Amino acid sequence: MKTFLISAMMFMGLQFAAFEASGQTGVQSDAYFVKKAAEGGMLEVSLGQLALKNGESQEVKNYAKMMVDDHTKVNTELAALAKKKKMEIPTQMASDKRMMSDSLASQSGNSFDMLYMNMMIASHEETIGLFQDQSTGGKDADLKKWAGAKLPALKHHLEMAKKLFKTN
Repeated sequence: MKTFLISAMMFMGLQFAAFEASGQTGVQSDAYFVKKAAEGGMLEVSLGQLALKNGESQEVKNYAKMMVDDHTKVNTELAALAKKKKMEIPTQMASDKRMMSDSLASQSGNSFDMLYMNMMIASHEETIGLFQDQSTGGKDADLKKWAGAKLPALKHHLEMAKKLFKTN
């Protein structure tokens, strides 16, 4: 349990550090949105794949399968939209995201499930903020519309993660 708490605190610190390092306040650039959305999507798929392999409860594994399926689809859509807009999209996770994945991979049993669900809550809260900002303040009309269209599913993922976190 001590290792779980340390990992959870490290994860939350990484999330805050990543936000602070971004220097973003208010309206974000379209390129920033594409980059951060792609990084977040890659993280969701990576963590979901880990949970499918290492998760303890079937509910967590079911959630992980949904994350892999949904975020793989969204990642593909974002890549196509970015290509159309001649915007660069990262092909690998940023180092802070890889550290989060490595931290989760070191867990097992109920500690794994708890940390995974905690990460899903924090990641979806961050992603919802990113997508809300883009849908209201982005400059590119297509990206604004696309981001807004993804918000209901992201909010649903967050609510499911919160429920699973409470039951595990």
